[in-house]
Amino acid sequence: MPSRSGRIRARARIARSWPVARSWPGRAFPNENFRWTSGEPDWYNTFPTTQRGSCPTCHSLVAARDSEGEFQDQMGITMMALDDPTGITPVHQSCKDNAVSWLPVIETVDS
Repeated sequence: MPSRSGRIRARARIARSWPVARSWPGRAFPNENFRWTSGEPDWYNTFPTTQRGSCPTCHSLVAARDSEGEFQDQMGITMMALDDPTGITPVHQSCKDNAVSWLPVIETVDS
């Protein structure tokens, strides 16, 4: 998983059956199965308990993490940061009411 500049890379191991549903445009991985292998993002707070990570070189958004709540044990990685996102299908979309008109609505399948 690289940033656009290639400075940040990560590796994740997951079971194929692990759910993808999450309100983040990418993939979430359990923290215990995730590690940065080259570089690490610059983190900044976007909400009181949420941080976004971007590449210090190219500033591409690569990750998100929560400090509490149901996703605190996961690292969210953007689709653009994945080496090959072709096998991942979005199953959840947050902020549908604020989405741009050309973005197709994704019906939420998580319960």
